[in-house]
Amino acid sequence: MQRYTAKSSAAVVMNVKTGEVVGMTSAPDYDPMNPAEALDPNNMNRASAAVYEMGSTFKVFATAMALDSGKVTLNDSFDATRGLTIGGFTINDFHGKHRVLTVPEIFIYSSNVGTGREALKVGSQGQQEFLKRIGLMDKVPTELPEVARPILPCSHLFTVTVPFGHGISLSPPATAMAASAVMTCGILIPPTFFPRSEEEARLIGKRVLKQSTSDQMRYLMRLNVLAPGGSGKQADIPGYRIGGKTGTAEKVVNGRYSNDKRFNAFLATFPIDDPQYLVLVVFDEP
Repeated sequence: MQRYTAKSSAAVVMNVKTGEVVGMTSAPDYDPMNPAEALDPNNMNRASAAVYEMGSTFKVFATAMALDSGKVTLNDSFDATRGLTIGGFTINDFHGKHRVLTVPEIFIYSSNVGTGREALKVGSQGQQEFLKRIGLMDKVPTELPEVARPILPCSHLFTVTVPFGHGISLSPPATAMAASAVMTCGILIPPTFFPRSEEEARLIGKRVLKQSTSDQMRYLMRLNVLAPGGSGKQADIPGYRIGGKTGTAEKVVNGRYSNDKRFNAFLATFPIDDPQYLVLVVFDEP
């Protein structure tokens, strides 16, 4: 946060095997020895009481949705030579390749056009069912009182904008919970701030994705760190087998999307072959 002079930041570290939140922070913070500082809105708990558009980190869910539906495979390709126009609105890629892209290329190059076309194959009804299934349309159940409800879109462009995290705002715990399910065998486990054993987690966990979908998503997350041009290449840390996905979202300022103010996020899990931990960081105007 200091290095990139961000206005604020939030982070969550979750044990994907149990759903335990093993670390969570929000900055700027307040001194608990001076409780009056907590009344400053700038010192709110952004790690759970705030919601963010997660940008392209949401492509983790969009890609998992497409693969899990059976309507898209890793061997498929989609046309990203030009923007995707729906209802007079055109979606473009930030760093477009302007060619046909394979599904792995769509993920590592973070193609909005390609991801939107994948979502169109699943359809609006299938998408809403998927988001409901992985817990992204409801308030996250935890012991913490200040957990924000998601802000869901009502636009007719929902099907093609949500896949790249535009128009849907989530709390960090909600994003971490759903991403943990994608990364670890497809089992959704409600998060907790208390100790929980893996056996206890298995009893309350619910399968929301095929095992094969989770396997494929871990492959894509690792590819995004290792492949030339992958957006997560800076997470290739010696000694750790990390998979990750970046995200950038335009901020809403005075009811309109800003052209020069951003949220940035990074979602990572490790070790990628048998995930133990998931890390989510969000920065406001870095």
